[in-house]
Amino acid sequence: MEKFSEWLIIAAIFSALFSDKIDKAVKGDKQVKKVILVFSAGVLLICAIPIIMRNLS
Repeated sequence: MEKFSEWLIIAAIFSALFSDKIDKAVKGDKQVKKVILVFSAGVLLICAIPIIMRNLS
């Protein structure tokens, strides 16, 4: 499960980095960019919890 969390975090970071280009490609008028950033932040927060707990115990 921890490897899966790490892969999701990497995917969230890359999608957040390229959210502007994705928004331009689909012509979303900054709406798609906002959605991608919100979902990326959510994935980062949820997947970081097991990694933090693993390091604390």
